[in-house]
Amino acid sequence: MVSTKSLVAAISIKCNSDDKCSLASANGTRTSSLSSSDSVLNLSLGDPMMFEPFWKKMSDKYNVTIGGGDLMSYFSDGNNVCWFLEPELGAAIRRLHGVVGNAVTDDRYIVVGTGSSQLFQALLYAFTTPGGPEPVSVVSSAPYYSAYAEVVGFLRSELYKWEGDAYKFDKKGAYIEVVNSPNKPDGTLREAVVMNRTGNGNGKLIYDFAYYWPQFTAITGAADYDNMLFTISKCTGHAGSRIG
Repeated sequence: MVSTKSLVAAISIKCNSDDKCSLASANGTRTSSLSSSDSVLNLSLGDPMMFEPFWKKMSDKYNVTIGGGDLMSYFSDGNNVCWFLEPELGAAIRRLHGVVGNAVTDDRYIVVGTGSSQLFQALLYAFTTPGGPEPVSVVSSAPYYSAYAEVVGFLRSELYKWEGDAYKFDKKGAYIEVVNSPNKPDGTLREAVVMNRTGNGNGKLIYDFAYYWPQFTAITGAADYDNMLFTISKCTGHAGSRIG
């Protein structure tokens, strides 16, 4: 009996000696025949609807209400660095991380965007300077989330470029390392690689904690880094809300 689990879509695959495999997910179970010599298991895509059965079951207990006087101004909080963040939402985010214990929020700025991908791109621009001798390298330790390369190349910026596996990066200049922990697709907890491996201290670190929630992994401590990404799409499954 072989059993593997992936954070990608909360899928569990079990195979017996006859190459009969059952695939179980939040959307049900199906059985198919696989040949160990020529079968490919694609773990690059997630299932944004994996929590739908739960929320349908609980729909009479939880609702999102927006008052008629809410969200009237671009400047929800003029004293905040993220001036369009509703104070109540900011407070709720801090309470959530406090209850779960997965991130330090005291004396930290909370910045929201239309999903963590937008915030990832914002950090790429924040960590680069126009007019540099060459684009800043962006790396992540393999196996890494396949969309990183797509997001880095999407705007075709000449400020930064995707360089792939952090374990193979050996340049001496500036770089940006994305640390995905727990990692998608293998679910392992990750640490930064380049500085520890090469001693190159010219890097900026982006910690992607999309899956650092108790439904995916044990919470071993409150993450405390300068740049941390979280997303409601993995926290509650509401990817369509576009809140990161």
